[in-house]
Amino acid sequence: MKRRPAGGAGFTLLEIVLAIGIGVIFMGGAVVLLSSTGGDKELSKARRVMEEAARETREQALKHGHEQRVILGLHGPAGREFSEEVEMNIVTPQDIALERKGWGKPEDYQWLFTGSGLVEPIRVRLRHGENIEQFSFGALTGETTTEKPDRG
Repeated sequence: MKRRPAGGAGFTLLEIVLAIGIGVIFMGGAVVLLSSTGGDKELSKARRVMEEAARETREQALKHGHEQRVILGLHGPAGREFSEEVEMNIVTPQDIALERKGWGKPEDYQWLFTGSGLVEPIRVRLRHGENIEQFSFGALTGETTTEKPDRG
């Protein structure tokens, strides 16, 4: 085994290759982490848009004492649509009553809020690429509950 000469500062080729290899592995992990959270940010933003629309519409219904409606389209509530990459599907009480299976496209669905503050309960699935956020709105308060995503 050879020893380094006295006063010879520096790194061996093996040390440099190992350091670069470790750096590449960490950078690869960071790229994967950052690319997967991009969709999550869009979904979180879209969910907030839905929750704000529900909260504000419910407040208006309570304030005026008569029903209010929010028009839901494929890319969000009318006037507050989220980015084009985020797609929304819903399950409504009518879907359940008519025994329709699976998720439907909103296609200008009129989401009802009564004058007494009740909210038509719906289930919402937002999709951004491979990322999915799924939640439902409760009938009494309009608060959301996160659900485990169906992949169907």
